[in-house]
Amino acid sequence: MTELGLVFLRPWWLLGILPWIAAVIFVLNRRQASSGWEQVVDPVLQPYVIEPGQTKSSLSRWLLLLAWLICLLTLSGPVWDRQELPVFQGQQAQVVLFDLSRSMYSDDIKPSRVARARFKLTDFLKNASGVQIALVAFAERPYVVSPLSDDSNTIAAFVESLDPAIMPAQGSRIDLAITQGVDLLSQAGVQHGQVIVFTDSAIRGKDIAAAAGVKSAGHRLSVIGVGTAQGAPLRGEDGRFLMDSKGAIVVPQLKPADLASLAQAGGGIYTNLTSDDKDLRQIEQVQKALSISVDETEKQTSNEYWKEYGPFAVLALGLCSLLFFRRGVLW
Repeated sequence: MTELGLVFLRPWWLLGILPWIAAVIFVLNRRQASSGWEQVVDPVLQPYVIEPGQTKSSLSRWLLLLAWLICLLTLSGPVWDRQELPVFQGQQAQVVLFDLSRSMYSDDIKPSRVARARFKLTDFLKNASGVQIALVAFAERPYVVSPLSDDSNTIAAFVESLDPAIMPAQGSRIDLAITQGVDLLSQAGVQHGQVIVFTDSAIRGKDIAAAAGVKSAGHRLSVIGVGTAQGAPLRGEDGRFLMDSKGAIVVPQLKPADLASLAQAGGGIYTNLTSDDKDLRQIEQVQKALSISVDETEKQTSNEYWKEYGPFAVLALGLCSLLFFRRGVLW
């Protein structure tokens, strides 16, 4: 525990003392005005001449002013010491980037690339006990489906709705999705996590640069390639083959070598999506290696938190407020 001086977490609430002072001055003036008869009337006759309700009313006003002051001090957050707490959360964390570009409709693997990727993601979530998982869907832009959470069942409920049709704009900006994944890990305070990309997209220079940024941040990036090198003609919503600008049929082809280069830049591994669990076992090995290497360093870290005692004053306010509910006690 670290001893510190008095600090106000929300000092702007102390500005409320200004109208409180004005209210105190007003009550004092009213009291002087109402107590003029007490200076004139003999003390023996005062109980018969001056109404006792005036004294009770004055007491109620002072209690209200006291409650007002206590509320202001409580809201301002007075603290004077901090407590060190060990950090155990977020030691094992993975962010899944799920490609929802139109090429995922290709049916070179049955029933389609996107359907097979959903099946694989479901299997991945079933084996994710004890690991925090985040899910990001991306095409032209990344969208966070779920932030880091250890509730894999809740994340699994979103898997069935992952479809390219839900994306507002088409494209395949893997670099933006990777940046989003790293941001989620950083926001959760994860020092060593894994970013896993389900994709069939072509790789560009900025994607490699983004993957290198993952490694430099202390994380790892692994890739699961969805599809085949031969590919299959892509059909539109009307069932017809899609054509490119030159009139040729669009055939999305998986390029494993490029995806392997992406994984290599990110310090992880590349694997094709398989019908068994071989691909997931390889991904799991990367996570285990991360957990072993950072186990000692992360478990020894700690954060300091303010110990705020102000809310306990609410109990005192509650007790004082009970007096106002009984007739004749204060007025």
